[in-house]
Amino acid sequence: MLQINGLYAGYGDVVILRDVSLSVDAGQIVALIGANGAGKTTTLRAISGLILARNGTIHFGDEEIQDWPSHRTVAAGLVHVPEGRRLFGQMTVRENLELGSIRRGRRRRQRTMDEVFELFPRLAERHAQLAGTLSGGEQQMLAIGRALMTRPRLLMLDEPSLGLAPLIVADIFRIVQQVRDAGATVLIVEQNAAQTLAMADRAYVLENGEIVLQGSGEALLKNAQVRNAYLGM
Repeated sequence: MLQINGLYAGYGDVVILRDVSLSVDAGQIVALIGANGAGKTTTLRAISGLILARNGTIHFGDEEIQDWPSHRTVAAGLVHVPEGRRLFGQMTVRENLELGSIRRGRRRRQRTMDEVFELFPRLAERHAQLAGTLSGGEQQMLAIGRALMTRPRLLMLDEPSLGLAPLIVADIFRIVQQVRDAGATVLIVEQNAAQTLAMADRAYVLENGEIVLQGSGEALLKNAQVRNAYLGM
């Protein structure tokens, strides 16, 4: 579904990603882990068209997309939930969800919203509440729900558990698995390496803008280098 080959990207004169290659097959959860500053967020931003690749190729399905603007990637079904959620705080939960279906998924808006409310009962309870007044966990649920309103083929999540209480983190990871089980493919960037690797079909380790390890989530969870560097074991 997603194939990246020899990707170079960065900001201004600074090159962050160097020769990054990775793949995501349909129906998988694929994890990208690494320390702060390793280039994980930059990778997602390059895939979604928020920054342009300097070299290399990005294929989504049969299309080469490294030169596409972000609105075109969304229309194609590649949807990015950024770190920090980026909600419209003065709009209600329902209004934020409706915005998610403007570019893609408008024809099935009500059906999709019903599915989102089934997945996130707390959002259904708070459908008329302003997004800015929700708890951190509820805001993260809304950010994911808004992305699901597009009926994505590939959902990219950037640090969905950041700053959340452990019980809410467990809910978020359970929901990610449910999203995959419902038919979406997921590429997730996370610093919570243990839980992420435990659910991932495949995973990559990014260090200083380069992929240094890859394998199944289970294999990397058992890898001594990963356990020492990212799991504190």
